[in-house]
Amino acid sequence: MYELRDKDFIFIFTGPNGAGRKTVAQMSGETLGMKQVISYTTRAPRSAEFNGQDYHFVSRDVFTEAERNNEFIEVIEIDGNRYGVKERDVAQMIEKHGAIYLVLNRFGAEALKKLYGNKAVRIFIYADLKTIVKREEDRGDTPELIQRYTSHYDEEMAYKDQCEHIFENLDLAHTVFDLTKTLDDNYLHRNLVDKD
Repeated sequence: MYELRDKDFIFIFTGPNGAGRKTVAQMSGETLGMKQVISYTTRAPRSAEFNGQDYHFVSRDVFTEAERNNEFIEVIEIDGNRYGVKERDVAQMIEKHGAIYLVLNRFGAEALKKLYGNKAVRIFIYADLKTIVKREEDRGDTPELIQRYTSHYDEEMAYKDQCEHIFENLDLAHTVFDLTKTLDDNYLHRNLVDKD
């Protein structure tokens, strides 16, 4: 396993599906100059997802081969689809960039926390269920899809109090501002300037 330096941090964005954790993570990452480590999955891309940007979408055979070679830090299965993060990807990105981020569910967040200890910082992004359902309807998701995305809401929310930082994402700009300030003040010390 890669030995983390003092300035190395792994920020893990977690929380229920539809709360905007991916958008918040990407905007915060851009503001703070952090790179994302992309997970692998056997599921098909959703309408607005792209290979190599949202996930590495791979066949079950390719995934199983990588799993057999112990390439993944953790592997989980949700709704019949497999997900995993490659240890090599984390090591290479952190060695190159010092601070990285991932967008993971509670199982992935927990696995990285166990592996990297206080260098893994979990950021819980959430919104109430009604807000999430409205966002997914506005995005054009079918009622069946929304039901599937929100079926794990309570389980994901139960993980909230175990995370180092918690942000309710009702207003994206405010959430990103508060979050980047928190990460900069507590971990990165890049002295971001407020341009308001």
